[in-house]
Amino acid sequence: MSVPPNGAVLLFSESAIERTLDRLAIQIDLDLEGTEVVGLCVLRGGSPFAWDLVRRLRVPLTLEFVQVQRYRGVVGDEPRVIGPLPEHIKGRSVLLMDDVLDYGITLKFLRDQISTFAEKVYTAVLVQKKLSQPPKIDADYVGLFAPDKFLIGRGMDLDGKYRDLPAIYAIPEV
Repeated sequence: MSVPPNGAVLLFSESAIERTLDRLAIQIDLDLEGTEVVGLCVLRGGSPFAWDLVRRLRVPLTLEFVQVQRYRGVVGDEPRVIGPLPEHIKGRSVLLMDDVLDYGITLKFLRDQISTFAEKVYTAVLVQKKLSQPPKIDADYVGLFAPDKFLIGRGMDLDGKYRDLPAIYAIPEV
């Protein structure tokens, strides 16, 4: 397991994240009761969140993955899907899951694309950053709210490192 870098500040402990996941699962199960759902995980950062969440859900769910690239290091760019979107989400309810919502560019991009052929698209994020401007999309399900800092851990990374940390940390600007 990785060790947080010097200067990293613990924002959310592993136990706080586990309680948050339990709460989100209960809320989603209540809202989507009686619905067959395709869980669509945004790779790579969303993988730990999606896996932890779907194991708690009781609604009938199949899990699929989509890879979107937007960041290189800490610099954001226009989102682009790498590879095709899963075919069998047409006409289905989709739960789009990602690790962090900041400006909402990636999540809105995916929701807009998927909404053209899915019956309904719900969005869930583990963390939403508190920014000075509102995101381009409101997530249906938000686990935690974090300050506008660069986050690592629980799927969030810096150049591929620190995804495996069980807690979430803020790091100084890099």
